[in-house]
Parts: sequence; structure tokens; C-alpha cells
Amino acid sequence: MKRIKFGLVVSCLLLILALFPLVSACAPPAEAKILKIGMITSITGPMAPAFKGLLDAAKPTQDLLNQRGGVTIKGERYNIEIVVEDDKSSPDGAVAAATTLMGKDIKFIIAPIFLPANMAIASMCEEAKILRITPICINPAIVAGPEGGRYSFYTSTTIYNIPLIYDYVLKTYPQVKKVGILILDDPGVMNGREKSREENNRRALELVFDEVYPIPTSDFYPILTKVLEKKPDAINGVVSIPPFAAGIINQSRELGFTGPLFWPCGAGDISTLNAMLKPEYAYDIINGLPNVLSDKMLPMVKELRKLVEETGAPFIYDCAHTLDCAYILVQGIKKAQSSDVDKVVAALEAMETIDTIYGEGKWGGKDLGILNHLVISPYPFSRIVDGKAEDLFIKR
Repeated sequence: MKRIKFGLVVSCLLLILALFPLVSACAPPAEAKILKIGMITSITGPMAPAFKGLLDAAKPTQDLLNQRGGVTIKGERYNIEIVVEDDKSSPDGAVAAATTLMGKDIKFIIAPIFLPANMAIASMCEEAKILRITPICINPAIVAGPEGGRYSFYTSTTIYNIPLIYDYVLKTYPQVKKVGILILDDPGVMNGREKSREENNRRALELVFDEVYPIPTSDFYPILTKVLEKKPDAINGVVSIPPFAAGIINQSRELGFTGPLFWPCGAGDISTLNAMLKPEYAYDIINGLPNVLSDKMLPMVKELRKLVEETGAPFIYDCAHTLDCAYILVQGIKKAQSSDVDKVVAALEAMETIDTIYGEGKWGGKDLGILNHLVISPYPFSRIVDGKAEDLFIKR
């Protein structure tokens, strides 16, 4: 009897050992850990409508990156979680938002595009070794913080677009000999104005006016009447947002201006801008930003578009900022195989090129007197021709 019982015990043990691999295979996989990325943007306040696209893309960006595997550090998978805080369209609000994120031990922040808010958190982020990545910036030097912005990175600095757009304008419109600059009155974009002046001089173009308009402006007739008396062949708006750019286009055309208008540092989402124009005025408009609705966008952009539109929100250029920033951060973390900020900074700096949602980019910054922390994006530009938004491919 004892031998029979002993035999049964041995048989049961052997059966359990035989079934163990099957049981293990059926067991649920270990849950992925969480890697949090903060984002500061205007959810409320006067700037909220302008930056709504970044907010609309926060959850879709998180989902897309996690669908693509999140980030693996030393064999452990981490899912991305994007934590959004409201800067309330103010410097004080940005400081409060950054303080909240720091209190949650978040070491990576997608910084606000709104320049006063970005400037307000620059020093505190540098001192706390918080890696912040700004979606787009014309003049990164003024938000670089102490020691040149050791912990500051930028997905795109559109001042690099200015010579390229001038090349295109002069090649496409050889009749252009006189150019006027009409730029919004914002200290953060004045280096774009200076660079435009340099391009004018370098190409022996006559600068017939160089004017600023206040923020906000809806009635451009007084300043346009004044500047059109100078008979420009083209108007360089340098940088703007769709409501201002549309006002300049519609009202200048109404006053009889038929030449090209160009915004080398961007006039916002090209489709949004086009929708604001009177159809008869929608021609010869050049925008230094991509058309994210183009069928030539890379798969990652198309995937994000699908996820954003499934929420009921429109997919515009600003939506892509959130993904571009988070994607670059993830690459740095992967390369570093660590979430230690100094190691991630070193890993990003060591990359000869950087993959962006628009293709392979390269680093810039030293020529502007700061660290080589600027991603010079390879994205196509866009234009409006015969009432349609189109891609504009210009080789960098």
C-alpha cells in the first residue's frame, strides 16, 4: 500500500512538472512599468484655442507609442504616460504647472510653445535637471536657460527655413525685386526678422518696408494701406498664426496686392489657413511648415491622424508636435537604456542624426551660439495654389 501511495505521489509530481510550461504560457504577462512624460500647454486662457491641437494629440500620442512597444530599458518594457498640466496662458501658470510635474517626480517635459510660459520655466527646469523639449521655436537662445540650456532641446527651429524659402520665392517669382517685412510684435520672433533682413541684403533685394503689427490684430487695413504704398513685389510675414495670416492675405488682396506672400518660419496649419481665405485670394502663398494631411506623410503621422480623428478632434499641424517631442525623447531613453536625465542628454547629443516623424533630421544650434540641441527637421513645406493646400518639397 505504501508503495502504491508513493507511486501516486511521484506520478502526480511528474504530471505537474510536465504541465508547468503550459501553465506558465497561459499566465498573463507581467504588466509593463510606466514612464511618465509631462506636457505643459494652455488648456485655459487666451492662448488655449491656438494650442488646442497639442492637447488633442496627448492621449493619441501616448496610445500610438505604446502600440509601437513603448520603451524597453534593460529588458523591461515601459508604457508611456503623458501627464498634461495647464499653464493658463501665463508665466505664473507655467511655473505652477512645472512645479506640479516635478512634485510627481517627472523628469521629462514637453515645454509650452507660448514663449513667456517657456521662458518662465527655463531656469527652474535647468536647475532641477528636468529635460524639456520644445515643440517649435524660432529663437531658442532666449529660452535656453543657464549655461546654454544643458537640459533644453527643440524639435524644430524654423529660422533655418528662411534662406530656403527665399530661394524658392526668387526662383518661382523672378520678378520679385522689392520685398516688405510685416511681422507680429513679439520679442521672441525678432531674430527671424533680422535673418530676413540679412537674406534681403545678401540677395540685393530692396527692403521697401519693415513693420510690426500688435497682437491681436484683426483690422490690417491701416497698416496694409501704408505698406502697399511702397509697392512691394512680395510680402514676407516671417511667422504668424492662421487668423493673422488670413487677415493679411484677404485684406492685402482686397487692396489690390497680387504678389506672393510667404511665412518662412510658418503661418500655422496650412489647411486651417486655406479655409479662412476667400477662394479668389488663395494663391501664391508659401508656408514654412508641412501639410500634415498630405498623403505623403510618413506612416507614423498617418497613424496619429487616425487616432486623433477618432476622438472627434481635427488633425492639424500642432497635433504632430506632441508626437514629435515624445518620439525624440523615447529615442534618447532607448539609446541611453536609462531614464536618468544626464544619460538621456548624453545619448541624444551622441546621435549623429535624429529620427523624426517627418524623416531623418540633423542637429543644429552651434551656429546660433547655443548647444547643438536643435532638430533641423526634414519636413516638406506647404503652399496654397488656386485655392488648394499643397506640399512644397524643398531640399535642405
